[in-house]
Amino acid sequence: MALLGEPGPSAPSSRAAQVRQVGAAPPPVVLLLPGQGAQRPRMARGLYAWDPVFTRAADEVLGLAGRGAREDWLAEPAAPTRRDAFGAERAARIHHSLVQLFAVDYALARLLVGWGVRPAALLGQGIGELVAAVLADVMALEDAVRLLALLAEEAAALAPGGMLVVAAGVEEVRGQLTDGVAVSALNGPAQTVLASPGHALADTADRLTGAGYECLPVRTEAAYHTPHLAEACARVAERLPVTALRPPRLPLYSPSVGARLPVDAAQDPLHWTGLAATPVRLRDALDALFADGDWACVETGPGPGLGALVRRHPAAARTFSALRARPGSGADDQRAALSAAAGLWLSGHRLDFGAIRSTG
Repeated sequence: MALLGEPGPSAPSSRAAQVRQVGAAPPPVVLLLPGQGAQRPRMARGLYAWDPVFTRAADEVLGLAGRGAREDWLAEPAAPTRRDAFGAERAARIHHSLVQLFAVDYALARLLVGWGVRPAALLGQGIGELVAAVLADVMALEDAVRLLALLAEEAAALAPGGMLVVAAGVEEVRGQLTDGVAVSALNGPAQTVLASPGHALADTADRLTGAGYECLPVRTEAAYHTPHLAEACARVAERLPVTALRPPRLPLYSPSVGARLPVDAAQDPLHWTGLAATPVRLRDALDALFADGDWACVETGPGPGLGALVRRHPAAARTFSALRARPGSGADDQRAALSAAAGLWLSGHRLDFGAIRSTG
């Protein structure tokens, strides 16, 4: 049974008018599920033990992840410590980062569905694409969490790496790259993500900054979405037990392929085990999404990075974030989720206000 219940209204075949008549059908909802780099300490902590659906969903993921993942997420932020390059501690840290992000994306989606939101499509970036696979009933939650554990082990065995967001198009930055630095993501005409192991990325950052480009490091310990992760992904594919993969019950718009994910790709294990090494083509995926219709987009994960990129697309009209941009109080997390629901209601979607009022 699909975790999101019955699919929402089918996507319109052409872009609808921006101004809707009173009584017209509301735009279908697409959930935006962010990936690596979006995570932060205590993200969405204010929703835990406040909304029962969110709490059960987060516990389900973190319980499958094993000892320490839930406790680490709920703990107060610790003072920075020296990070070991290799070994069990680094593997656990990477694992916790991946699985906590997965848990928040997944639990936020379940929370909104519990409030009556009926998504018609999903778009996940990086780890978010794996969350989308579970929500669309392509793979079981247990299999996705197992895949993350294997990826953490294999990524921890590699030399540490990093990622860098550059406020420029890819053609502008190509000539500034030092050896070993690869393009990790094509997010739009004015944003490119670079990644590399070792110190090469710092050299590139210095060169770009000196040339007047704005650069921002990504919260990660690995050069995701580059060939640096290819060997690790190949080992994950070898180690992952046979996994049942089903046709998606909802359309999946995939930044890893830059289009709506074909059914045969959704049922190919190598697509999912190779996500961490596949460059992201978000702008192409957004072009495909908006070519299929007018959408109400809801970022269900630590925001607002993915939502901000969607808002910059010329065809985007309604984009909401279910989490605030910066860490805040528990009440701040709750207000953000309620504000996203209110935005959908104002767009014409029917919500279960009884379920919303019963939270807390």
